[in-house]
Amino acid sequence: MKNFAIKLFRRKMSTKNLKFTKQNKKIVGVIGASPKMGVTHLSLSIANFLCSALKKKTLYIELCDDSQLLAVVGDRQINFDDHTGFLYKGVTYVLACDVDEAMQLIDSWEGFIVVDFASYSKTNSIVFQRCDTRILIGSMTPWCQRNVYQIATKLKGDCMEDISYINLKNDKSERVLIKKEFKWNAFVRPIIDNPFRLKESDFEPLIQIIK
Repeated sequence: MKNFAIKLFRRKMSTKNLKFTKQNKKIVGVIGASPKMGVTHLSLSIANFLCSALKKKTLYIELCDDSQLLAVVGDRQINFDDHTGFLYKGVTYVLACDVDEAMQLIDSWEGFIVVDFASYSKTNSIVFQRCDTRILIGSMTPWCQRNVYQIATKLKGDCMEDISYINLKNDKSERVLIKKEFKWNAFVRPIIDNPFRLKESDFEPLIQIIK
């Protein structure tokens, strides 16, 4: 794999105290109930928030067959623990990971980890189960509702509990339905223009999702 390095992104940011159960390691997994739910955009936002605002050593794992991010992070490689990665704005990226490499990274990385799931399956469910924060982006619109129920069925027996559900619109009735049907915590999707240039107004919704 290829990689590139850019100067560490530094600026003063005010954030509330955010306490994690594991101070030196936290794993955040993001999946979508349907395609094109903004999984990568939210994953990038979380990773860059952890790194730039909270000053955490952060690893981004792209769990997929083909990388969607290679054009973004460039082509200069770094090597760490026998893995090939890319450094961009302080975040280390490992792209187009399979399940075995993702599990190795989770076991060896000393810091915070964001896993961008291209899709959820029985094959990669073992990675989702390792996540401390599990985020599902979905919609209960007629053309997406079936997908939410299908992925809920897949999650049963794997890790149905402690899911943070992100709905695409500010629809209170949908959040009430999700809480009633699945007992998931439901949030509105944060509208973030650029995950690599976060504004202070972006911090609070991200804190709510990952705490």
